Amino acid sequence: MEHPGLSTPQAMGSPRFSGSFLHFFLAPILCAFSGFHTASYLFVGLYTWPRTSRVLVLTIGMLIFSYEFIYKNQSSPPTSTWKYSSFESVFYTCAVPYIIGAGALLVLVGLSE
Repeated sequence: MEHPGLSTPQAMGSPRFSGSFLHFFLAPILCAFSGFHTASYLFVGLYTWPRTSRVLVLTIGMLIFSYEFIYKNQSSPPTSTWKYSSFESVFYTCAVPYIIGAGALLVLVGLSE
């Protein structure tokens, strides 16, 4: 028995659906998480080797993720469905959520005082 929704271009696993899921859901959540934990590391001031290495690996992982899956996927010229350049795509998909994650920590610290 064939499922009608699975043969459409929007089915799970199709490049179009996967790209949208990556750009609009997964990348912003991962970048906000990374920004929150990096700001936590900088704000708390406990600079031990385990915490430092964790933040370094998290930051390098986010840089690789942003380059490989966001920047490289947008290296083609803008189309009618996606009008942003590669730089704008990385900025809106990764940098803004990273800053929001760091800002969330600052807001939580401000509320706790």
